[in-house]
Amino acid sequence: MRSVTKLATTAAAAVVACAPAFVFAGTASAEAVNLPVLYTTATEAGLCYGTIRGNVDQDSSQGLHLTSAFEGIGTCATTAYVSWHNVDTGARGSTTIKLVGSWYNSATIPSGPGHVELSVTTKEIFHSPDSVQVQYVIPG
Repeated sequence: MRSVTKLATTAAAAVVACAPAFVFAGTASAEAVNLPVLYTTATEAGLCYGTIRGNVDQDSSQGLHLTSAFEGIGTCATTAYVSWHNVDTGARGSTTIKLVGSWYNSATIPSGPGHVELSVTTKEIFHSPDSVQVQYVIPG
């Protein structure tokens, strides 16, 4: 009986660990560009550590999708700071995305058509690397 309980516990943990990946995978499109993984603490409402993953749609929606996967004590929360620069037009901007627990959130990047450079970071004490960057092209 003990091995059945241990197996059920292991299976439940695997489902919880993979849930953010399933939510994240559903947001990707054929035109998406993935960001590198950002490892960070999440101390705005608890004491946690985990990852921020994301992708950017290269279609007309220009959506940035971030998925957090945190573990720790309390409600795990942090803010992702996003900055972008359209190299072709010179347009720049920034936004923030609140990430709580193991969840998905998104924002629109109003860069307009052209070659765009985007970076994501947090202001947590620990995050590695300092920021993650991606370059992509929005068709005109």
